[in-house]
Amino acid sequence: MTPTPTELRLQQVVSQKLKIDPSEVPLDRGLMEDLGLDSLDVVEVILEIEQHFQPVAIWGQSSAEELTTLREVASYIDNELARQ
Repeated sequence: MTPTPTELRLQQVVSQKLKIDPSEVPLDRGLMEDLGLDSLDVVEVILEIEQHFQPVAIWGQSSAEELTTLREVASYIDNELARQ
């Protein structure tokens, strides 16, 4: 499956945090469990994502709390942007 533009941007944000190539950031793996991000890293990544996808808010949204993979985050962002 070819990544969407949103998924590609998310891979770039996470890869910068992890200091790895964006192609090494899997879309269907857990942010904390599989990528080794701790809770502070996740907060920093979410804040960075929100800067790139304004006015979409992820932090503190009850529907966003269940997002565990970048593909889920991308889908959430795309759905929120479509509603605006």
